Amino acid sequence: MFEFGNNKKQEKEILKQLSESSQKYKKVFEGEDGKWVLEDLAKRCFENTTTFDPDIKKICFNEGRRSVYKYIKSMVEKNIQEMQEELTK
Repeated sequence: MFEFGNNKKQEKEILKQLSESSQKYKKVFEGEDGKWVLEDLAKRCFENTTTFDPDIKKICFNEGRRSVYKYIKSMVEKNIQEMQEELTK
């Protein structure tokens, strides 16, 4: 986990950028088409299934797919208000 330490200016800038990014992801995926795409990605990117394969290279590839999906999902689910409260502290 990244710790900001005493650099509040840097912390606020990072949180601002994260908030802006999250808002853009939400805008893209909030509509019906976006929700469908997320559901499709969940199926194709091993959201709830194992990535196991006898070939270790394929496991690594599958885990990469999963990590991209998880990142997108986390950006869509981020609570903007909580991040903005952090910015005003």
